[in-house]
Formats: sequence, structure tokens, C-alpha cells
Amino acid sequence: VGEILRPHGVKGELVVRSFADSPSIFQCGRTLRLAPPAGRPGHSIAHTVTARRSHSGALLLMLSGIGDRDAAESVRGFLLRIPESDLPVLPPGEFYRRQIIGCRVLAPDTPHPVLGVLEDILDTPGQEIWRILHESGREILMPANPQTVAAIDLENAAITVTPPPGLVEVYIPGAAAPDPARGE
Repeated sequence: VGEILRPHGVKGELVVRSFADSPSIFQCGRTLRLAPPAGRPGHSIAHTVTARRSHSGALLLMLSGIGDRDAAESVRGFLLRIPESDLPVLPPGEFYRRQIIGCRVLAPDTPHPVLGVLEDILDTPGQEIWRILHESGREILMPANPQTVAAIDLENAAITVTPPPGLVEVYIPGAAAPDPARGE
């Protein structure tokens, strides 16, 4: 439901990026599980929200067991999770990030129909950017918007996209379509 961005102050307060539509997810008394980011060892640990406030547009949380800046720094980058049963039901056509991360990304109308696996979703001011890992190990960064995302099929863990012209060729050498004018 969120990610810890950084400590705020010296008393263990945390700046949090919320993935939730409703701030009630972070109400005082709620138990959140802090999970280390991918690539970092460790297990998720339960903490209770003891205080919540907004400061200059940022969500600030205090969690049980995190009482100073050093403790807050040690959980930088951790993900905040709640039990799936506590998540609100989404309307048709909407998805939680965790549901689509790991899905295959397909571009059937391009010379390279399998782009790879959705590894991460980056938030930028204008739109989300999807980080797709191609089988070659190359990373593809693609804008995710109604023009580029054609369909999401959770049952088959597949996302069909229409990448902007030339995008795939930037990341994957040899992905360009044959050019009949050059005899290809």
C-alpha cells in the first residue's frame, strides 16, 4: 500500500509514498507489514501506525518500534503491506500494482512481440513508467497510459501494449522492422 521514502526528523517519523487511493489505509492503530525491497535480505515485520500527519503535501507516519532517525533510516525503501483481505475491492478495469508486476508484456503488432516481464512501476509527475526486463537482460522503460496499454489479462498474467513508434528499437538492437526499400 506504500513505500518508505526516507526519515523525517530525529524521532523516527517516516515519509511515505502511498499507493492507496484512501488515506484511511494508514489510520492509527492499523498494523502494517514492512517488507524489504527486492534484493535486500530480510523478512517482513509487523508495526502499528501510532501517528499520521501530512506535511508539505507528504504523508508522514510514526510506527511502533521505530523511535529514532537511525531506526527510520534502516527501513528506507521498505514496502508497506496489509493483508489482502483488508484491501478494498477495485472497480472493473482497475488493478493493484502487485497484481501486474511479474506479468509478461506483449507487443503483438511489433517486430518484437514479447517485450519481457514487468519488473517495476516508476512514478513520474506526468505518468507511470513501466520497467520491463527483456529476456536479453536489457531494461525497457515504457510510458504506461491509455494509448500504450491495450489490455491487462490477470488470468494469463499478460499485458498487451502498443509501444510508441521507435521505443523498442532504442532498447533492443535488431528489433527494427525489415525495410522493403532496403531489400530487407
